[in-house]
Amino acid sequence: MGGAMLKLAIVSAVISLWSMSSLAQSADQGQAICYEVQNIVNALVDYTETKCLPVAKEAEAISFIVISSQPVFSREASKKAWVLVVVASIGKALNQRPGVKTNELWLSDINRMKGRVAYGMPVTVAKTLQRRIVNNKLNLDQMYSIIKKRLKKKVIPR
Repeated sequence: MGGAMLKLAIVSAVISLWSMSSLAQSADQGQAICYEVQNIVNALVDYTETKCLPVAKEAEAISFIVISSQPVFSREASKKAWVLVVVASIGKALNQRPGVKTNELWLSDINRMKGRVAYGMPVTVAKTLQRRIVNNKLNLDQMYSIIKKRLKKKVIPR
């Protein structure tokens, strides 16, 4: 009996350490992706500062929330430029890392965050759109139209 209990404890400990390791790796990957996305967006969209945060809502799957320091959702022109750059940047970063498991991309700005509101879509949409734009399979207006249809208003939980 003692040997069986010890084996069970060892297996339990190994599984626990493996899952912690997976979460840590996901967090590290999420941070690296966010760092890359922030740098690209902040270099290309100079009228706001953008922050990206990885969120592990599900085991091993990373979601991203990208926030503008300016109210980009208040004016269509600034919204369009910012959203296109964010979506293309996250798509590029993730297409370069095909093994990273992802879930959602949430976008918000300083005004929307006060009401705990963001706009979300599956990360797979960003990856697909980025590949299509790079391969000249759609133009920026078509890309933005698809993004607008896919973004859904979300309330950020407390």
